Amino acid sequence: MKIIADENIPLLDAFFSEMSHELVKLPGRDMNANDVKDADILLVRSITKVNEALLKGSAVKFVGTCTIGTDHVDMDYLAQQKIGFSNAPGCNANAVVDYVLSALTCLAQTRDKDFTQFSVGIMGAGNVGGRLYKTLKQLGMDVCVYDPYVEKFSDPAFKQKVFEQDVVSLHTPISFDGEHKTHHLVAKKQLSSMKNDGCLINSCRGPVVNNDDLLIHLRDQPKFKAVMDVWENEPAPSDELLKACFLATPHIAGYSLDGKYNGTAMIYQSLCEFLALPKRLKLAQLIDEPSLRKISFSKEAKSEFQLQKTIRNAYDIRDDHFRMMALLGLSDDEKALVFDRLRKQYPYRRDRQCLMVSGRGLDEGGLAALEVKLK
Repeated sequence: MKIIADENIPLLDAFFSEMSHELVKLPGRDMNANDVKDADILLVRSITKVNEALLKGSAVKFVGTCTIGTDHVDMDYLAQQKIGFSNAPGCNANAVVDYVLSALTCLAQTRDKDFTQFSVGIMGAGNVGGRLYKTLKQLGMDVCVYDPYVEKFSDPAFKQKVFEQDVVSLHTPISFDGEHKTHHLVAKKQLSSMKNDGCLINSCRGPVVNNDDLLIHLRDQPKFKAVMDVWENEPAPSDELLKACFLATPHIAGYSLDGKYNGTAMIYQSLCEFLALPKRLKLAQLIDEPSLRKISFSKEAKSEFQLQKTIRNAYDIRDDHFRMMALLGLSDDEKALVFDRLRKQYPYRRDRQCLMVSGRGLDEGGLAALEVKLK
């Protein structure tokens, strides 16, 4: 059995080498029909377009994407060809929540306030949006959610209310038609309904936001902030939008090792089921210890300080923002190369749940909401 896989999927050898006579690793963005024509199994991430152009005439029997989203996969074509498929829903939800939390702490510093005082509107209550909602509520924050597919949050009135909050965080898939299409879900009308000093966070899919309208809005509303991890012109966003954003990152919101590891493990389990093979490997056998295991606070540390430092020790969004600035001034071709390199060579990052927090006078309620270990 031959497996073709995106070279950036972690633990490929550990999970898949024993079940294949040939495991070939390739750059995901450059995969073509010739690469996969004699493959039995195809393993990808979100940058590979899986469709008839890639698979026609191939021997592929199963496609696995180690990601939550499936908009890069032509599901109808796979079904027509009776090709097995699996994705990894929720694999990196914790990492994306860490991304949003870190962005909120940075925004709070520009407003000289506690980040838990922000009201947050969430579009989409799936694995990621639902996890974010739960975390923010546990932190005692004012949160509003809209999702037409989740009964609890499906009231159409919630949709407008979401855009009236201090911060709007987007967690929807991309869809281009239908009653609830999300392509350009956020455009001029929605942006104009937000607060003049509001903040938009997009860590789901680039085309959910009309990037041209966002740039105009940022120019017209100097107090408005945008935190962008995904882009319409990815992997070559414009210099103008990069400069206008409060924080800009290269599609890495869910790029923790735990999220990636979980995605690989979930596809391994699905492939074992597809091939009727025993699931011999478990993620706990293969995962390393985190580089930072423990942080300690003195009794003088206030609750706000404890929460902020715990969040940022798990993940500091500013590091990725400054790395992203390397794209400025480059041609589109050069930007694409740097953008992909930032993702391929992404630094070691673990979810906040890996942290142990110790000290006297801890805000155990707030830290418990972050799901860190307390000692």
